[in-house]
Amino acid sequence: MKFSTVITAVACAAGLLLQPGLAAAATAQAAPAPFEQPSQMIHSVANALLNEINGHRAELRAHPQQISAIIEKYLLPHFDSALAADLVLGRFGRHASAEQKERFVTAMRNALVKSYGTALLDFHSHMLTVYPTHLRPGTTSATVRTVLTETNGTRLPVDFYVLMTPSGWKVFDLVVEGVSYDMSYRAELAPQLQQVGLDTVIQRLAGGEKLTA
Repeated sequence: MKFSTVITAVACAAGLLLQPGLAAAATAQAAPAPFEQPSQMIHSVANALLNEINGHRAELRAHPQQISAIIEKYLLPHFDSALAADLVLGRFGRHASAEQKERFVTAMRNALVKSYGTALLDFHSHMLTVYPTHLRPGTTSATVRTVLTETNGTRLPVDFYVLMTPSGWKVFDLVVEGVSYDMSYRAELAPQLQQVGLDTVIQRLAGGEKLTA
């Protein structure tokens, strides 16, 4: 599977759109709070995101820059960007400074949102089935299993890898049909990191250059 296929599926799955039959853990207006189960966190974010998108899809298509603000508000607080960046950089991040890593996180995140954020507008509540987690107290990592149903009826298994942090459960990787988002992105960027170095890759990402196949 090409990385572009994986990341498009990830962008859609990252919308965290659930089957409507599952009970909400919190409303869109509720203050952020730690959740006992990571599936509860996903459902809470789903409600907030759907409430923001529903009824505004045409407007958001006409003004795609507004999608970035929605993702920043509802999704990114529940994504461990720093850990994901470490996994993507691999050996190329071992000697990177804290400032370089911070710039890479920002550039990578902005590039992915810009390239694939509009994919969220094509997804609705019935397209992603999320299976509830039943974790014991004290569990610090887990996998939330879901199934993404594409418009043509194809069903893709999408697993959210989550970690308990001081601010609650956060996603740090997604696996689509057995293909890791972090590892796929690492494979795509590694040749350029080897050839031109981290600073140049960051500059290219920040400049809007498409670095993936």
